[in-house]
Amino acid sequence: MGALSCPALIFMLTKQTPQSLARQFCLGAYVNAVEPPLWRETFEYLSQLADETAFQKAKIAALWIQYGGDLRAKIRDDDLILAVLRKALPGYDGEGCTLYRGECWFLFDRDEIGFCWTPSQEIATSYAKGLNAVDTGGVLLRCYAPAEAILGMENTVFVCDPSRLLRLTTLELFPKL
Repeated sequence: MGALSCPALIFMLTKQTPQSLARQFCLGAYVNAVEPPLWRETFEYLSQLADETAFQKAKIAALWIQYGGDLRAKIRDDDLILAVLRKALPGYDGEGCTLYRGECWFLFDRDEIGFCWTPSQEIATSYAKGLNAVDTGGVLLRCYAPAEAILGMENTVFVCDPSRLLRLTTLELFPKL
């Protein structure tokens, strides 16, 4: 197989556009080596798509749970992200539930709570005192997520619309690492 016939090499040599990146996102593929402005343009493009059948919703849920924090840091517009996630995620047919999140104090203080939540207080605590405590310290949160606040679920991670969560409570604060 020649070097130019390799799809990965051709992909790497191709200049990304919002449309090409959107196509990959819709298939559940995350491209890390893309500058933040292009990701923002891509999400603006995705937010305007009228045909929701373009989204491989289960694959996007898995993508978001793994790479959502990175995408959020690149796009830096939770309203835009939420508009896309409402279209791109599979939804939720279950009942409301109590969920937990380990959040960075800085984001919590700015009322910029993230999208991924867990029913496990232990897992959320590990994020609150670990990864999310690095810059400014962490905070362990609990909420009630009514079914309409849950945009999708993959394994035991719930992707939620933070504006629709109820009874948000701070359980514990953790120092900066």
